[in-house]
Amino acid sequence: MGVKGCWTCRARKVRCDAHRPTCHTCTKARRVCRGYGIQLSWPREGDCKRAVVLRHKHCTVESVVRGFLNASCWDVALAAELERGGVSPRARYLRSMRLPRPTYLSPTAINREESHLLGFFTESRSLVLGPTDEEALANFILAVAFADPSDATNPVLQGVFALAALQLHGSMQSLRYKHLAIRSVRGSVDWLDERTLLQNLMATMLLYHYELSLESPSKGSWVTYLCAVKQVINTSPATHKLVRREYSVFLDWIYYHEVLAEFTIRHWKVPYEGCGFTPTARSPRAAIEGSGLKVEDNVGCPTDVLQLVVHTCRRALVSRVSETDHDANGAAAPGEMEERTKVLEQKISRAVGDYGPVHAPCATVIDRNAMVADLHRLACLIYVNRAVHNVSGTEFRHRRLVREGILLLAQMKTCQNAWPLFIIACEAGGDEQRLAMLAVFEQSRRERRRRSSHVHLVQHMVEAVWHQQDLNSEKNTVDYLTIFDAVVGGVPFIPPFA
Repeated sequence: MGVKGCWTCRARKVRCDAHRPTCHTCTKARRVCRGYGIQLSWPREGDCKRAVVLRHKHCTVESVVRGFLNASCWDVALAAELERGGVSPRARYLRSMRLPRPTYLSPTAINREESHLLGFFTESRSLVLGPTDEEALANFILAVAFADPSDATNPVLQGVFALAALQLHGSMQSLRYKHLAIRSVRGSVDWLDERTLLQNLMATMLLYHYELSLESPSKGSWVTYLCAVKQVINTSPATHKLVRREYSVFLDWIYYHEVLAEFTIRHWKVPYEGCGFTPTARSPRAAIEGSGLKVEDNVGCPTDVLQLVVHTCRRALVSRVSETDHDANGAAAPGEMEERTKVLEQKISRAVGDYGPVHAPCATVIDRNAMVADLHRLACLIYVNRAVHNVSGTEFRHRRLVREGILLLAQMKTCQNAWPLFIIACEAGGDEQRLAMLAVFEQSRRERRRRSSHVHLVQHMVEAVWHQQDLNSEKNTVDYLTIFDAVVGGVPFIPPFA
């Protein structure tokens, strides 16, 4: 018998003619031909060489587990812990079970191509959602997209398809979904309805990310969509319906991009047309954060950092407005704003600590989300030093913050958060620090799960700042913020820092 015979002939130990799909030997013998595919072989009773056993020095489980096929490592470890007993066998595994996430697939609403796009969005959400790759945001978007599985015109669903198609197939094949999302938003009638308002705002934010991801000179058109979100969320009488704990991740998502757009406006010198609303932290999580309770950051950036960036940027706008205008508009007086800025700065400085967030190597693995949060804190303090306190680049505490930021970036190896990367990299002085930053840029561009499609733009602006600093090093007649504004303002379109 040849080695390529069917499994039936092998078991009978007879010659097989290897005919496919069923051999003639089995057909003549009127037997079922079991084919030629791979078959799993399980241990027989008493076969000690191939027995499946659990070898652990603390394990006392001697019974043979026959139903292990669908059991996970968590199930086996919990079974051993329960059989061992002890003071509290359940304590170690309390709240540790990993539950499967729903896929939100709906065969009645989407076709095969759209199912593929949806799968790509689910698996590669960090590629399309900008600086945040938190599962909470992606799952919330999908939950809203499939709130009504029979509604294929949901603008959020079309926005998800547009983003995924842009990453997979390019702008031409994604335009159809983009136009469907825009048409659905424009065709909405009842904007006071909570569900309609949530869908339209979320779809517009997805379109905003779509424009950010475009590799073309029209990148600056992202302002149109973000301005629309700001206009609706600040003027709609139904906005209060969205201020709920379950919508916190969505509200924080909007707030993060509002603040970074404010930063861009401050230095690109082109304000929004009719959309000059001050970014506001509407999420209920912001109030809890102020009470001292520990909460998780849904966008990777602490809320107090975003608030301090807003206050710092708004100082330039407030200085042009008289005290009378402030009182008439009900806005905070300059003195109140300075006091609030001081409180926020002290709070962030305490979080950074006297020796910075970079510590000696230890056995425990540092959470990357915590590193991203520390990176934003360091960048915020560096920016405030320059924009508010007008410190020089040689001041000791300022150089320490820059050093800690560069060390943290080197430890992270890659960074897809454009704003802190830009702030810290611009401060790099000397060949050693600049080479370290160039290495971070290079690895960030090559990273497989690359989020920010404009890392190369950030690097070009950083190098332009370095060139101006080197050209001004001898005379030292131009201050840092002037160079900073000139480089950002020199970009032909509004540069995105999200």
